[in-house]
This record gives sequence, structure tokens and C-alpha cells, in this order.
Amino acid sequence: MKSKIFIVLLILVADRSFCQIPEEALRLSWTSFNGTARNQAIGGAMVSLGGDATANITNPAGLAFFKTSDFVLTPAYQFGKGKGSFRGTSSKGSSVGKFNLGTTGFVFGGMGYNRKSSFAITATQVANFNQYTYYKGQNNYSSFAEPLANEFAASGLTIDNALNSDLISLQTKMALYTYLVDTATVNGSLQVIARPEFASNSNQENIIDTKGGITDITFGLAEELSKKFLVGMSLGIPVLKLDKHSIYIESDASGNTNNDFGYLRYTEDYRLTGVGLNLKGGFIYRPREYIRLGLAFHTPSWILAKESFSSKMVGDVENLFGPGNGVDSVSSAVFTNNQTPQNKYIVSSPSRIIISGSYVFREVENIERQKGFITADIEYTNYKWMKFAPYDETTTADTYAPYNQAIDAIYKGAFNFKVGGELKFKILMVRAGFAYFGNPYKDKELKAGRMNLSGGLGYRNKGIFVDLTYVHHLNRDVNFPYRVEAPRQNTFADLRDNGGNVLLTFGVKI
Repeated sequence: MKSKIFIVLLILVADRSFCQIPEEALRLSWTSFNGTARNQAIGGAMVSLGGDATANITNPAGLAFFKTSDFVLTPAYQFGKGKGSFRGTSSKGSSVGKFNLGTTGFVFGGMGYNRKSSFAITATQVANFNQYTYYKGQNNYSSFAEPLANEFAASGLTIDNALNSDLISLQTKMALYTYLVDTATVNGSLQVIARPEFASNSNQENIIDTKGGITDITFGLAEELSKKFLVGMSLGIPVLKLDKHSIYIESDASGNTNNDFGYLRYTEDYRLTGVGLNLKGGFIYRPREYIRLGLAFHTPSWILAKESFSSKMVGDVENLFGPGNGVDSVSSAVFTNNQTPQNKYIVSSPSRIIISGSYVFREVENIERQKGFITADIEYTNYKWMKFAPYDETTTADTYAPYNQAIDAIYKGAFNFKVGGELKFKILMVRAGFAYFGNPYKDKELKAGRMNLSGGLGYRNKGIFVDLTYVHHLNRDVNFPYRVEAPRQNTFADLRDNGGNVLLTFGVKI
């Protein structure tokens, strides 16, 4: 992996009191949202198609196809089970399942002059954080304590001064407190040591349990300027909630009970909440009655975020202080005056541009006579556009510069593809779709991507419609348990998450 990535990431170690790290920005940005069951059945493609409430969060111009008013409700249930591969060892995580919300709300069509305007208010879960990650393996190369020892050594401080310094991260203070990081005389000179490195081989295990998501409350307005040209814009209010409980364990696998290291365990509880703002706009052009072309632009979601966390570290230095006296522990509250510290900042997701095309079989104004369609979206976003910024005047942009530099070094632009279609048989419809979300990582060694395969059925009759969809997801990502200093190589886990999402949309014309 490229050394410049390591150099930038090490800057983060000096100010790690909170968790606004690149991985958290990506978690908020690399998403595949729920729509209505109809939308998800066709792979999520909607930018040129319109005529569905999901248009409110993809291309609001599509709302202009509504000539009547609809209410839609989309409950959904998502489930999955992940597995991880770490240093040649494969592990399976626990199954996770939870109800969530697809596009739900009202679309008011046929409004204004000549009944050409439409308005919508919807709520959609645009990100789902419910995931259980687990991996383990043996490592004879690096340790969780290594970057903590490097940070302390680079500070030039004594242990007592480091324990009371705002320039030292909480993790390093906790490692010093439990003697996992210490000083010792080696070959006649005083040196900083990381006791877990005394083990010739270590068992390493990581558990990460995340819950929550982002729900976007969206207000949209669209206008049919002519039979060929439709425009629209929407205002979104994303509401964020993320809870993460993580446990990292490293233990001596050498069998040596007299090397001053038995195990370390680091536990962290992290919460991130916030509310923000975004805009979406676009148009749909119909050069022929059966062809629809769409273009949409999504601004970043600017979220005013508040994070808090607490942690605990336990270390076993075996017989260093006598038999049975090697285990010590400390919580982060020792260094924060028994308070749960909070941090506020602005985090923004990348903007997106989407182009789309649809072909409608027997395109006529009376949708009951339409026989189906095929549609496709191509989306581009650059994850280097993710940013952290100050919340108020108490902090400066320089505070977040290292995090933004790390984002620039790690991430890149990616294309996302969605395609789907529908065949209609009077009151019944059959649908299928596919979606692929590209790799956001710049380094070629980091393999990641998301793929959805979907299918569904629909029913429409006498002002009532019901749609049922199943989406099967195949996700791949990476996770770093810790990062070490260049030119040493980082170790990471390869994660895979397979599962499904069942959506049911009930709608009625009002």
C-alpha cells in the first residue's frame, strides 16, 4: 500500500480523542438507499423514469408525471450475515435483522395552472448501519500497541506528563496506564516499549456491532413545462443516528507465560447523531413519446453532527509486578473527569451526478395501457469530496485538515450502475433489476463493492396498489483494526456481507 496513506493517517493519532476518522465519513456516504418496493425491484433506477414517490430523492422532476395524489407506505425488513477473513483465517459473524423504512409519504399531483405541478413530502431510510462484523487471526508482524508506543515516543514526554497532556490520544494514555506501553532500559539506553510486541505471535480478534441509519425527510416540487420537458427540485433533511459497540482483543499465542504480556482488551461505545440539509434537482426530457432521458444532481448532505464515546482498556502484563498482579484496567472517564466527552462538527457527503435513460413500451398518457419499460441510471460520485469542518468558532479549519488530507489520500471517485425493467399484464406487474456500487478506495489492494439483485411483483386496481420486492445484496469491504507507521505495512480484514431486504409498498390514490 502507498506510504503516503500511512503518513497522513499517522497525523490522526495525535488527536484521537474522538472518532471523526475517514471510515466514519465513508459510512455516511457509501450508501444504497431504500425506495418504494417498485423502485427497489428495478434496481433503484429512477432518474429518467419518474411516476414513483422515490423520484423525490432521486430526480424530483419525475414527480411531474403524477396527475392524481397518492399516499404510499413502505415497511421493509433487512437481514444479513457477514464473514471476515483476517491473515488467512475465516470467521462468521452473527445474523442481523431489523425493520426499516422505504419511501413513505404523500405525492400531490395535478396541482396549479393546467394541473401541471406536483408536490411531495416523503421519508426514506437512505442509509442502514445495522451490521455485525467479526474477524480473528494470528499476527506475528504487528500489534495494536505499536502505533500507541510510536505516538508516545514521538512526543518526547515523560509518562507522567503524557498521562496529563491534551496532545496525547486517550488510547495511548490508557496503554501507558495499564503498562502495555512503557519505558525500559534496553542495551544501556532508555527506550519506549510496547509489551504486546514481546509475544512472538498474537491472537487478534475484532468485534464491531453497529446500529442505526440515516432517514431523509424530503420536500419536493415538480413542474411539467411541456409534454417533452419536466423539471423538479427537492429539499432533504437527513436525520442521523449511529451507535457502535466494538471490542478488540489481542492475546499471546506463543505459550510463553513469562514474557510480560498475556492479553489486552479495548472496548469502545460510540454514538453519532445529527441533522442536516441537502438539495436535489433535475429534469426529464422526452424526445419521443417512448423515450425518456433524465439528468439529476445531488448536493452534499451537510450534517451538523455530535459524537460522544466512552472506552475501557484492560491489560495483563503477567508476572511483571509479581504472580497474580499483572492485570490492570482503566476507563476513559479517568482522563475526562468522569464526564462523557462530546464533540460537534460538520461532516458532508460527496455530491452526485446521475444520467439516465428509459424506454417505455406503448408510452401513452393512460398508464393502464402501458405495457412496461426498461430503465438504467449511471451515477458518478467522488469520495474525496467528503469533508469535515468546524461546527462553530471554537475550532478552526486547521483542526480538521489532517482528516481531510487522509480522505484525499485514501478515497477516489466511483461509478454506480442501476438497471431494471417491468412487464405489465393488466393489473399485475413483474419486475427485475440489478445495481452495482463501485469501489471507493484508491489503493488497488483494497477490494470493495456492493451488488444488489432484485425482483418483485406489483398489483394495481381501482386506485389501490400493492408491491412486493426482494433485494439480495452481496457486499464486500475492508476493515483496519489499527494502523502502523510507514514503511511498515498495515494489516486489514476482508469483509463480506450477504443478505436480503424485503419491501412491501401499500399505496392508495387520495
